[in-house]
Amino acid sequence: MGIERVLEVGIAVRDLDKAIKLFTEVLGLTPGEIETYEPYKMRFNLCRLGEVYFELIEPTASEGPIAKFIETHGEGLHHIALKVSNIEETMRQLRGKGIQFTEETPLYLQVGYGRVKFAFAHPQSLHGVLIELIEAI
Repeated sequence: MGIERVLEVGIAVRDLDKAIKLFTEVLGLTPGEIETYEPYKMRFNLCRLGEVYFELIEPTASEGPIAKFIETHGEGLHHIALKVSNIEETMRQLRGKGIQFTEETPLYLQVGYGRVKFAFAHPQSLHGVLIELIEAI
């Protein structure tokens, strides 16, 4: 299917600077640069631990998906991202197994570790867990 490994653990936070300090000083993760993704009205930091990133995500506006998540669920685990070799093929195979996606086609983004295509499987398809697929391009 092309799923290679866990790439990120996404954590929704109210205060990104405070979260970066906690995850780097207390847990020893290596921070990246703070980045903004305007379509989701968020800013984030990829803190690395070995080959896994902890994506600390802060809302930048009250109407974005991260703000709504925090309002509904509070701070905490938002998603788990899986690295895939071919996102379109993986999505096709997962759809064939009944998995629904929040978008019909992958989105594109430049992040600290490079340009990627990404898509989210709908949490109702996976026992309430938001799974993100990421392909480096």
